[in-house]
Amino acid sequence: MNAQLRRPMALIAGVIAALAICCGLMGAAHAGPLTAPADGTYLTYQYAGQRLYIGAIGSSEQGHVYCIEAGKASELSYSQEIALADTDQARRVAWLAEEYRESRDARIHAGIGVLAHRYFDLDANAWQSHWAVIQGQHPDLARTADELWNQAGQSMPASTQASYAYEEGLRSGTVSVGVKNSSGVMVAGVPYSVTLSGPAEFVGGGQRVQGVSADKTITHAWRATGEGEVSVSTTYQRPALQQLVSNQDYVRFAGNTDVPGSGVRFTVRKAFTPVLSTVAEQHVVDAGQPVADTVTSGVAGATDHWVPGLELNATGWYFDRIDPDALDGAISPEQGQSAEAFLDALASRGYTPAGYGEAVFDGPDQHATVQAHTADGEPYLAPVDGGFGTWVWAFERGRQSEQAREYMTQDVVTPFLEIPETNANRARVTVESTVTEHSATVGAELSDTITVSGFPDDHGSFDGDDSYGFGADNAYAQVRLWWAGDPDDPNNDEAYRPDTVAEPREDDNHRLLGVWEYPAVNGTIRVGGGAPDAHGEAVRITAEQHGWYVFVYSFAGDDRVMPVTSAYNDGWERTRVNEYDTPERPVITTQVGPETVNVGDPFHDTARITGDIPEGSFVVFDAYEAVPEGQEPGGNGKLVDAHRVPVDHTLPEQVVSSLEVRSEEPGLVYWRAALISGEGDVLATHELGVEGEVVTVEEPVEPVTPEKADPLPQAGSDLLAVFGVAVAALAVGAVMLASIRRRS
Repeated sequence: MNAQLRRPMALIAGVIAALAICCGLMGAAHAGPLTAPADGTYLTYQYAGQRLYIGAIGSSEQGHVYCIEAGKASELSYSQEIALADTDQARRVAWLAEEYRESRDARIHAGIGVLAHRYFDLDANAWQSHWAVIQGQHPDLARTADELWNQAGQSMPASTQASYAYEEGLRSGTVSVGVKNSSGVMVAGVPYSVTLSGPAEFVGGGQRVQGVSADKTITHAWRATGEGEVSVSTTYQRPALQQLVSNQDYVRFAGNTDVPGSGVRFTVRKAFTPVLSTVAEQHVVDAGQPVADTVTSGVAGATDHWVPGLELNATGWYFDRIDPDALDGAISPEQGQSAEAFLDALASRGYTPAGYGEAVFDGPDQHATVQAHTADGEPYLAPVDGGFGTWVWAFERGRQSEQAREYMTQDVVTPFLEIPETNANRARVTVESTVTEHSATVGAELSDTITVSGFPDDHGSFDGDDSYGFGADNAYAQVRLWWAGDPDDPNNDEAYRPDTVAEPREDDNHRLLGVWEYPAVNGTIRVGGGAPDAHGEAVRITAEQHGWYVFVYSFAGDDRVMPVTSAYNDGWERTRVNEYDTPERPVITTQVGPETVNVGDPFHDTARITGDIPEGSFVVFDAYEAVPEGQEPGGNGKLVDAHRVPVDHTLPEQVVSSLEVRSEEPGLVYWRAALISGEGDVLATHELGVEGEVVTVEEPVEPVTPEKADPLPQAGSDLLAVFGVAVAALAVGAVMLASIRRRS
């Protein structure tokens, strides 16, 4: 600007401003006044006899204005604002104008003026002419302008940097944002914003945050609100440059504008899918033993992450008495099927839980060994009748805490009959047996009757299952016959009375006389007397020597049935063989009373004992639970179990009675009485089912209610009518009788 014109123009500034305003009202866009530049915002130079300004030519509310038409006379007003293109040059000049708005360093403002002319002068040739003069008068100004240019490049924002990091799986994390210059260096002090689009929000709420950049990235924490992809967009503010149209056009800082920065995308997932894996603590469990399972927590996949410390309650159901035919693979719940619905589906197939278990986990890879209990909280014990068993475990969403339900979308249920959690419960076999004669002489034929119960009904038919790791049934049991005594002295046989549970080793006084195989099934086995063994061979046993003859039943066991061996010292299983018969053997005669009763009525058994009775002897009564007619007795439970009644050894004959008993079930109750010596020898007994030792228990007969007679006629005319008919009938009868008499 011409310095000589400054004072006159200042005097008429008001007029010019008024004119500019007036022109604006007449249609000029964004016209406005300017004020004279402040001291310290420009340098002067002489050009063609004029004193001109380089630097701020004027000021406005938005800052200083810088000339872009060298050589033209300036005015303290403008008629129009024009937004300049968003270029690097425009941003740098705008940034410098705003950065040094409050500066009173004339050299700096002159440098900004140089840059404004260099990149935006409307007459490049005119500017070059002026610039040559300026450099001669201010030789350091070119360097100042270049330094300012570089400073703007280093300090001015050019882009953003955005990155993300996960903290708790895919459930939460951070977004880090920084503002960079054109060289990729972080720039501080730049306003920016970050916006999330998708199922996530910033901690503190909302999907948009704002901040001011620093010389390093700034992190903002986020958390998932669902599952899916989240896109992150950023904006940052950078300066804009504006052209003011006047007699001599100007440029000035036009404010900051929001521009898009870089963004990122990532996947989030608030919920997670926990899983349960289980292994049966014991692959084979004996009857009456507890059943336990080792349960392990986990997550379904790489995108599932357990909330740290979040407790989940697991529920287990144990199923027993499963048939071998069911071992054809696991039954899995349908997709999304609840535990309750899966249990209902299993129930429709005949599978209902017999045991239950619970466990609590607060993270993955945790283990809990859970022992099954019954519905009333008592320890569950494997059933006596055996069968296979398996667990089903579940995380039921409805049984979790309110917090946990936020992270579980549905129940998690394990399949039924999974191999690792399936076990075999071995049945317990019961053996009831008695020799035919408990006392015999040399040369007598010996035999034994053994009643076996407890085997699965299909025992012997299961070939095993390699997938589940269960072995095949052991199809045969053994019966072994032992002899014990003194081969040289019959009077010393008593010294070798069988008195141990375990079988002896063979020696001069103990010999194994025979071993026979029989099917390992329920029922009655006859050993000896010509009855065949499992292979069809007739078995005959002759007492060739005085001493003790003991039968031992043994089953080695398999994966479905426990091993069992009868006791070597079982008095029912031995025969005392003497060289000569003893004439005074005791005899027992029994009779139940009454032989027929109703359900719930009392009955008992009596035993008449005759003969020589050793001191210390007693009678033992047994009564078996009622069974249907045709079912073999001895393999079921007992109503009376070894009820002992002492006898008087001084009496040659006596009668003793059992206690009274009642049966709540109809059927046949079989009794057995035996005279036992003080040493445990069976002196006299009888087989099950002999005459007089069976009670028939019947359901009580409902009394027949007689039909009600027709009601009597009502009083009144109906009664009179009936009476009249009766009188008429009597009259007719009298007439007929008189007629008959007359004829006679």
